[in-house]
Amino acid sequence: MPQALRNSRRWLAWLLACTLLVSLAACGRKKKAPADTTSIDQPHPPDTVPGATAVATLERTGCYGECPVYRLTVNSDGTVVYVGTRWVKVVGRQEYKISDAQVLELQGAFDRANFNQLRDYDKVESTDDDWALLSYRRGGGLKHVRHYHGDNAAPPTLSALEDEFDRIVDSGRFVGVPSASGSPATPTPVTPVPVPAEPTPSASTKLQHPSDNAGPPDETADPDNHP
Repeated sequence: MPQALRNSRRWLAWLLACTLLVSLAACGRKKKAPADTTSIDQPHPPDTVPGATAVATLERTGCYGECPVYRLTVNSDGTVVYVGTRWVKVVGRQEYKISDAQVLELQGAFDRANFNQLRDYDKVESTDDDWALLSYRRGGGLKHVRHYHGDNAAPPTLSALEDEFDRIVDSGRFVGVPSASGSPATPTPVTPVPVPAEPTPSASTKLQHPSDNAGPPDETADPDNHP
């Protein structure tokens, strides 16, 4: 065999071996998930489904604690998209349906809260609270409200609307807490069982000593047995 042919075969074998090693190294390397560049106080884009429009969204962010981090998108066809990130029962994306009545109930909750009249409440008076980011589409308009839970100027109706959102769409099945705002559940009051009191002895039932009923002494009795 000519020397040139031998050298070319060796070169080809070496090239194939290098290609195989590079391929194995690429397969073994784990792909990193893309970094989430969305700011904690800014909402993610709505998680829509094909053929539907986002009607309302709720996103809760983290805090210096174990606050559930997740977002909900209610679409016009009743599809709810849940995405759990941290401190939740279910992590990842879930899709499920709610009824037309529940969609109407959710719209009514936004209307009762005068959502279109609300503004952002984003004054950071403390640094360990979470954010709730709401959006609502009514007609052709879409409104966003950013609510930092450390802003004391926020009206109570805003927090109530956020909790109503969770209740209506039943997010607790994925979040795993009764109230997604992190508030502890109200304990069910326990009715105390009355303990019967011990009866107080009356004068008529007072225990009597045997000598109490002996009566007067028998004057005819003779202890010395005299006749």
